[in-house]
Amino acid sequence: MNTQKRRRLTILVAVFAAMTMLFTMVSVSFAGGENGSDETVCVNGYVINHREQAVDGTEFTPQMRVFAIGVPATFDAAELPDLSAEITSAEQLETLSSGSADSTAASSIVVQVAKVDSDGYWEFEKLPAGYYYAFALPLPVDWDGIVPEAPRNGIAWTGWAQLDEQDDCYDILFKIRRWFDVTVIKWEELLDGTVQRGEGWEITAIPQGDPWAIEQQEDTGVDGTTVLPLTPGTWMIKETVQSGWTPVTPSMVYLTLDQYAPPGATDPVVFKNREPACYASITVKKDGVGTNAKGGTEWLGPLAGWKFTLSRPDGMIYPVTKTTNGSGTVTFKNLKPGVYNVKETVQPGWEAISANPQIVVIRDCEDAEVLFENLELAGDLQISGTKYFRAWVPPYQGQTVGLSGWTITATLKGTDPAVYVTTQTNALGKYTFSEATLDAAGMAIPGATITVCEEERDHWIPVTATCVDVTFPYPVPASYTGAKVNFTNMQDPPPGGAAYSSSASSGACALSYTVRRGDSLSAIAAANGTTVSALTQRNGLANPNMIRVGQTLCVQ
Repeated sequence: MNTQKRRRLTILVAVFAAMTMLFTMVSVSFAGGENGSDETVCVNGYVINHREQAVDGTEFTPQMRVFAIGVPATFDAAELPDLSAEITSAEQLETLSSGSADSTAASSIVVQVAKVDSDGYWEFEKLPAGYYYAFALPLPVDWDGIVPEAPRNGIAWTGWAQLDEQDDCYDILFKIRRWFDVTVIKWEELLDGTVQRGEGWEITAIPQGDPWAIEQQEDTGVDGTTVLPLTPGTWMIKETVQSGWTPVTPSMVYLTLDQYAPPGATDPVVFKNREPACYASITVKKDGVGTNAKGGTEWLGPLAGWKFTLSRPDGMIYPVTKTTNGSGTVTFKNLKPGVYNVKETVQPGWEAISANPQIVVIRDCEDAEVLFENLELAGDLQISGTKYFRAWVPPYQGQTVGLSGWTITATLKGTDPAVYVTTQTNALGKYTFSEATLDAAGMAIPGATITVCEEERDHWIPVTATCVDVTFPYPVPASYTGAKVNFTNMQDPPPGGAAYSSSASSGACALSYTVRRGDSLSAIAAANGTTVSALTQRNGLANPNMIRVGQTLCVQ
């Protein structure tokens, strides 16, 4: 037995194993026999593509062909084999057809071949009538079957059908479809010039004027590629450009696919994009710090209206100045990596407690923050004043001049035992309790009340109050220069000098009296026709026994 016959026998055994029992039961052979009939049938049809246009069978090598396999009607239809499972390659069909009987005798298994013409037409003119027939179309590479369904590169099989004699030809349809695996490659060009595969880029293929085609969309994988299964026709293939990226190649291309193009003839579609330029930002936060009531510091919150200047030591940018907003911030945007200086313009009354300027290093596309804090400068918590002398007669009558050597005492109100400091007026009658002096005594406290008193001397009459309360502000503004407390005194009046003053100089009081040494409230009341109680009430005296020399009393 030669090689060709052995090969055919092997295939026949494999293909018709399921039919062997049937052949035995009905005594049918492959090679001949007489059934006493010469009736034939005609079978023809077209091969069309997915657009329902004729497929030119002459465009393929070998030329596209349709195979007809017939089994005599003496077989049980229910027992006919599934040829799509038994015959899976065109080679098997070719082998069967090359060794099949050419006779149309009713006792033979029929295997015939019809070529598909340029208009997609094929025809079997004479097939034994009354047989069960199945028809097969071996699909070219990259084609699949729509009617009947068949896998890509497989065989499109019809089912079995008994074809009895009739005047017209039987019409069998094959509808097939060409597929192109279009590879899309995505490249990313980085800022340093290196190129890498782009993962996760959306690629879309949109058919142009083909209602039978379906839009395709895929994302590139870790290798930067994706494969789009496309049918013949014109397609727009585009990438979805990600935010900030710049296309190096066009972001869309048009691709026309010819259904007769040989397999693998389509070049990959390549997209390339450049990485977004690295733009960073520096946000400056400006906070204020003040002094609290206990002399410590406290956060005052964000500060608006402060100017900050951004520059680079290498001179790569022109200095830019911006002002903080209501939230105490200002942002410099669109910055490239590098070293930056941020400098604030310090306002009067404030002292920088953070570094100024500050250096910020930008290494990547980042949003950096830098904090500037300033301490609000408090004014001087000091007390000063002058001790004045007022004369009764010339040359100093009506004038004031400083009195030196008087003791002035400052006492922190509410302390027990009393916390105080003292000083003496100088040659000009001036005195000062400096902040340093008060602070050393624990009295330089914002919001604290200090009682400042002058000493009382015999034969001197106070014109002003001898003790005055001073309350330091809280918080202490930078413009605060301290409290001023002045004292004025006169000596006892000369002999025979008037001690009464008229209502013209005493405001709402019709008649006033200045207390002299040795006076008592009861004596003053008796001399003026009033009572101690009336004088006490009229002058708001807390203790009628506590009057002092020089004190002015309203008697009427």
